[in-house]
Amino acid sequence: MDSLFVAAASLIAGILLRLSGRLPEHSNRVMAGVVIQFCVPPVAFLAARNMPLTAEILLPGSMAWIIFAGGALFFGLGARVLGLSRQTFGCLMLAGGMSNTIFIGLPMIEAFYGPQYSFVAFLCDNPGTSIVLAVPGVLLASHLTDHSHGHANGHANGRTDGQAESAGAAMAGALKRMLLFPPFQALVLGLLLRPVPLPDWVLAGLSRIGATLVPLSLLTVGFGLSLRLPGAKAKPLALGLVYKLILAPALIWLVAAKGFGNTGPVAQVTVFEAAMPPMVLGAILATDSGLDPELAALLVGIGTALSFVTLPLWHWLLA
Repeated sequence: MDSLFVAAASLIAGILLRLSGRLPEHSNRVMAGVVIQFCVPPVAFLAARNMPLTAEILLPGSMAWIIFAGGALFFGLGARVLGLSRQTFGCLMLAGGMSNTIFIGLPMIEAFYGPQYSFVAFLCDNPGTSIVLAVPGVLLASHLTDHSHGHANGHANGRTDGQAESAGAAMAGALKRMLLFPPFQALVLGLLLRPVPLPDWVLAGLSRIGATLVPLSLLTVGFGLSLRLPGAKAKPLALGLVYKLILAPALIWLVAAKGFGNTGPVAQVTVFEAAMPPMVLGAILATDSGLDPELAALLVGIGTALSFVTLPLWHWLLA
């Protein structure tokens, strides 16, 4: 309960700090940098030293790809039934088809399951969410943006060549970002140093630095949280949140139980990660691409707030 209290108090404190105006308007960007550069790497390093190197890590590594593929089917059908535009479909895919695996997923795993399972968040993010966003996510955004602005041009061959070049550039960019991402570097270093005994004071010190992750990351999320009434966006908003907060984790549970034959702790935490709210970076990509920016903001804001109700329920169900 104390970890859950810290998580809730940090989120509320971030909201109150933004409303009070005690910090500059874009302070959450600075805080986000501190979290990624300072708080997360020690957690990643310690997670790499302690995580099991067995076949069960394949499930969290594939989680994001499964959710994205499931989202393509669900949102495609939903868009057809509700008569949604291609732009709204793209927004649902980019925001509602991916989990917020680090900024909310990692601290919530620590709060509900303990730091010994934090490695699941990194496995869900590095080979999963980050690559899904950078490759199929970027290609989808590019395709829908080109279609909406240049459909009348009819340069089919040029688009095909451009998409092939875009795929290669997206993959290269994704690999570069992953290699230069401090948490990934810490994860690799932790794996390389697994056989090396380290002094207890080093490990204890890294653990204490990593303990700042939950309050600072959720303080950052709370500071940037913006809630508004959905209005005309109620139907696509409901479609996105029902999939992201309910159906996506149910899909991963089904894959874990039937496909991998695994319902142990790692599988449960992977399902818990799948239940995280819509991805902020995915919503940013949708906004930058002109794919229903209003819906993107609603999915992140309302989805994040609702997740503080749905995540405890998923934890209870999984237990």
